[in-house]
Amino acid sequence: MVSAPLRQLLLAAEGAGELAGDDVRRGAAEHPVCGDRVEVFVRTRGGRIDELRWRASGCPAAMAVTALAAKVLTGTAAPAAAATLHAAIDAHGGLAVHERHAEALVGRALAAAGL
Repeated sequence: MVSAPLRQLLLAAEGAGELAGDDVRRGAAEHPVCGDRVEVFVRTRGGRIDELRWRASGCPAAMAVTALAAKVLTGTAAPAAAATLHAAIDAHGGLAVHERHAEALVGRALAAAGL
């Protein structure tokens, strides 16, 4: 099970939902073995993430990391998104070996959104 701080983010589901508009980028990724799925909706402004919303299904780690991304990436320069998310995961207790795919999944969804 995910760490207590990540579990709190999962339960709060901050940033859950979608963004709409011509300026919204969408990216999705799915784990080919377990079926976890992450979808992100991102609005950028001036090279920074202005808003990030998400939808996710699957294991608690995938949903918690996606919720964490919505919380910590707003205001982040797009090229720094992966490093910022990784640092935030560590600050929230990290992930067990069997949960680490969640970070990669969110990273692939962000990359698919052009970040």
